[in-house]
Amino acid sequence: MSSGDAVREIADRAGVPVETGRTMADVTTLGVGGPIAHLLKPSSIESLARVVRELAAAGHRPRMVGGGANLVGGPAPIGDPVVLTRGIKHGPLFEGSRARAGCGVVVKKLVRKCVEQGLGGLEFAEGIPGTVGGTVWMNAGSYGGQMSDVVREVSLLDARGTLTRRAVGPDDFSYRRSPFGPEDIIVEAVFELTPGDPAALAARLEEIAGRRLASQPPGERSAGCVFKNPPGDSAGRLIDALGLKGLAVGGASVSDVHGNFIVNRGDATAQDVLDLIELIKRRVREKSGVTLEEEVIVWR
Repeated sequence: MSSGDAVREIADRAGVPVETGRTMADVTTLGVGGPIAHLLKPSSIESLARVVRELAAAGHRPRMVGGGANLVGGPAPIGDPVVLTRGIKHGPLFEGSRARAGCGVVVKKLVRKCVEQGLGGLEFAEGIPGTVGGTVWMNAGSYGGQMSDVVREVSLLDARGTLTRRAVGPDDFSYRRSPFGPEDIIVEAVFELTPGDPAALAARLEEIAGRRLASQPPGERSAGCVFKNPPGDSAGRLIDALGLKGLAVGGASVSDVHGNFIVNRGDATAQDVLDLIELIKRRVREKSGVTLEEEVIVWR
């Protein structure tokens, strides 16, 4: 039996749909990247655990994709099974001031549902692209808040498909980093929120949405912020100060709106994006002495 047939058989036993002929461009917000040998699409924690367990036993190392918002696919084919977790989207379920949500829940939906319930604390995440699992795993944040401010429990699968639950707090996280390892698969998170007036929370939400619309490229394909902010400074400010807005390699360009965004003008390739990332880093390093570190995850 070929490796591909084995992956399909494992997926079938686990009750997980599997697709071929897909690319990383299909599953990322930036829309670039090479072919995927097998794309698996579980719809529950149980089916994900089963397929991860069987893939591990067969010697496979699956890769996880949630909303694909902080991910850049490289040009090379991906032979590892790719598991799309956005189908695990139960919730948000409310338990007093806590909200429980599956890893595939879109963050924008989570934020809006919490506000409707009169629960505040996640407004900073309005408009953050992607899903719960990825945003918690990278401790995503904006407008003075980050996921570590509110996440208090995480359910994880390890590389063998074993489920555990872990209590967490702000001290377990740091800037764009969480306490979870590269093989940890976040399947659910619980957020501790603050009761408030729904109308006031909604007004705050709309204020943040307006600020985001004015300062980030609307309607264009991107992966969010490309670089982490260096200590005491802003990656976007450094890029803007060097006049790099609009700098392009092929179909990939630095956004005219925000210097820390690379946008796909419609025909960008993965190599265009990777080359542009390296060009920006080189220009910033040469002119300012700062070495920018990628915030996006690059699959090479």
